[in-house]
Amino acid sequence: MAGSNKRAEQRYANLVNAIDFVTEQFGPLDKLIATMRENPAPPGAWRVTPPDELRKLLVTVQQSLTNLKDRAVQYETELKTREWKV
Repeated sequence: MAGSNKRAEQRYANLVNAIDFVTEQFGPLDKLIATMRENPAPPGAWRVTPPDELRKLLVTVQQSLTNLKDRAVQYETELKTREWKV
């Protein structure tokens, strides 16, 4: 039983660390989006998503990750004590 708890604790730590790592990447991404400018492309050319839309998507992703981490913290005890099923 102790082995499975240790494994569950490690998986929980990996989950939280992965969420934190991805969250840290938003700073440089936000700076990159801030330097972008909208440039109309001719018909048939590659199109890049406009900066305003990218900012909205970034906010949505940040909120989703925050919600995921909040849920993980909410269920921390359960996640650390039970075996994870995929």
